[in-house]
Amino acid sequence: MTIGRKLSAQECEQIIAYVEQLEAEATRSPVEAEKRLGSILKPLLASEGFDLGEQNRPGERDYGVDFRASRDVPATGAVDTVAVVAKFWRNQRTVPASELNKLIGAALSQNFGRVILVSNTPFSKSALEMLEHNLPLAVELKTLKDLRSWIELAREEQPDSGAEVRIILQAVSERFARLIAQDPGTLAHLEWRDVERTIAEIFDGLGFKVTLTPGSKDGGKDVILECEVAGKQATYYVEIKHWRSSTRVGAEAVEKLLKVIVREKKAGGLFLSTYGFTENAFEQLTTIDRQKLRFGDQDRIVTLCRTYVKAKAGIWSPQKNLTEVIFDD
Repeated sequence: MTIGRKLSAQECEQIIAYVEQLEAEATRSPVEAEKRLGSILKPLLASEGFDLGEQNRPGERDYGVDFRASRDVPATGAVDTVAVVAKFWRNQRTVPASELNKLIGAALSQNFGRVILVSNTPFSKSALEMLEHNLPLAVELKTLKDLRSWIELAREEQPDSGAEVRIILQAVSERFARLIAQDPGTLAHLEWRDVERTIAEIFDGLGFKVTLTPGSKDGGKDVILECEVAGKQATYYVEIKHWRSSTRVGAEAVEKLLKVIVREKKAGGLFLSTYGFTENAFEQLTTIDRQKLRFGDQDRIVTLCRTYVKAKAGIWSPQKNLTEVIFDD
């Protein structure tokens, strides 16, 4: 069987434009509408391997068929054929079953194996019911809306560039984690978003369900961790500060993360700062606060990276309680 090809996005847009013109040209003559339909059918049938012949000329006897298309079947030497009839009416009405009967009769007399009836109006209930019977050949009823669906079926699948980017970023983050594990000085060469992605990759590799929040308007947390604790799902927030100015994190930032955790009723959190914290960063924390929120500097990040590398090598297994990864000081 001749194999067709998928249609590019540009081709699909052009065909859609033709359909829109048909939809807007309800008052045009049937001859003009059929000509427009030919521009739509040609690429759509070509996507299935069919070659659409020339449309019947005005006044030329059509034997009940407006368009003819065929494709070779190499394995058998046979030829698949399609007959298309267009019914474009100016007045709103449904296509009666009698029109379908005429098409089937014309197709059978000319040995077509498949017929398509295209109309700018809906099909009657009786016409649709005919499709439920055991007809002697393949029959398709298509409105202009159905043509749009046909276009989407013929559309070339677009590469998922978003998925490819995520795969690349994951590979880069894994490489960063390995470099940091070998040389902590690597952190000084990374931008803040690189560090956030790396931390997200680390916790993912350690067994957490991980969500990296957007670079801006993140709601007060950079990474969201989920794991099972005592048979229930628990959620933890991770905030990461990696300032190239080597600035330490103060009490205000710590209090902000704690408020988000408490307000949103999460199990706890981890605050990581590559350059540490100021001396008064924890003064306002109560004993309960310290149990809910843990902290780590560059050394903690390096330790996480090394644990991640061990996990990837298969020489570290997740603890029974994953929260130990978060709360291990």
